[in-house]
Formats: sequence, structure tokens, C-alpha cells
Amino acid sequence: MQPLHEISANGRPEPAWRSAYRHLRMAIINRELAPRIRLIETDLAQTLGISRTPLREALARLEVDGLVTTAKSGGYAVSDMREDLFDAYDLRAAIEGYGARLAAERITDEEIARLRENVTISQSVALSDRSTRARMNIEFHEIIVAATRSPKIIHAFNNIRDLILTDEDMTLHSEEAQRRFIREHDFIASAIEMRDGDVADRLMRKHLLSARELLMQRHTPTDASTGE
Repeated sequence: MQPLHEISANGRPEPAWRSAYRHLRMAIINRELAPRIRLIETDLAQTLGISRTPLREALARLEVDGLVTTAKSGGYAVSDMREDLFDAYDLRAAIEGYGARLAAERITDEEIARLRENVTISQSVALSDRSTRARMNIEFHEIIVAATRSPKIIHAFNNIRDLILTDEDMTLHSEEAQRRFIREHDFIASAIEMRDGDVADRLMRKHLLSARELLMQRHTPTDASTGE
């Protein structure tokens, strides 16, 4: 892994713990950090160029996501993400699927216009522009969840929102898959605009489970001894 570079969002520097979280998350997803390997805090902190306080905060968040687990000898070890992360995607599909159903019932005309604008912009953004596409992706899901008017759905979404594709995650999928995700956003937006909660629910779940399947394909081991 390389030392962290300063990452800004909306013109403001990203907190050190979140930068570390994003960096380690991608290292685990890309299998730079192998399953079951023990994480040495002092080594990680030195590698990332941060203190142990933000590192521990990042590790605690990764544990919530199921990407690391508490080691018997203390500290953390990398989880076998084929199980825990995919369970988290199932949870996200359930939460956002129901959220899309509620949004179809409660969304305002202004929010529909924002959703449509988001899809239009996403369709015109170059596939090479990972940062913009990631931002538009997050915004799409945020608009739908906000339209539910449900504090519990919004709270649940916020707890798992880091599973939404970031700009780093965009490198995990082919251009064909990325185009398909944008088309699926268009279909979901149409179902919500037509106030069809059943279809919106079904399309959202299918959309998110497709992302899970792509991750599963990426992490199917070919050698049990190495985890590759």
C-alpha cells in the first residue's frame, strides 16, 4: 500500500480516519491485504502516514462493515469478505429496495426532477471520470432515500452508505457493467416517477444484488492455500 494522499470532498479535506478507511477498504477488496492476515496497527499507521487514533477509528468502521474482525490475540485481522460483505449487500438491497417503494409513494415533483437530472448527467459523464460518476451514483441513492421521509430508513442507509461505490470502486467493474448500472438507474427512476412501488422495489434490489454478484465473481478463490 502507498501512503495516503489528501482527498478533498466539496472543497474540504477529508478526515484522516475516512481516508484511511477508504484506502484499507480498497486494499481488502483488491486482496492486497489477504483474508485472515493480522493487521499490525503500528505498521499500518506508518505505511499510511497517520497516527494510530484515526487508524483505530477506520478499523472500527471496517469491523462494522464486516471487512475486518477482532483477532483472538488482540487487534484486527482481515475477514473473508466473500461472506460478510455480501451479507451487507443483501442488507443494503433490502433497505434500499423498501426505500424505493416508499419513495414511489412519497417523492415530490421537485425530487423527481432532481432524480431525472442526475440520470441525465450520469449518462453524459465519461466513463474515465471516476470521481464524477461516483458522486452522481451516491447522489442518486441519497435522493431516493431522502424521498422516503422515513427516519429509520434514512438512519439505516447512513449506517451502510460507505458500501456505495466510491471513485476507487469504479475501477472494479468493466465499462459494460458501468453502462448497465446507469441504465438501471434510469429504469429505477422511471418506476418511481410512475409511482410504481412494486417495480421500483424489485429493480432496486436487482440493481444492488448485481453489484454484489460482480464482487463475488472477483473474489472467487482459485487456490485455497493463497486465497487467490
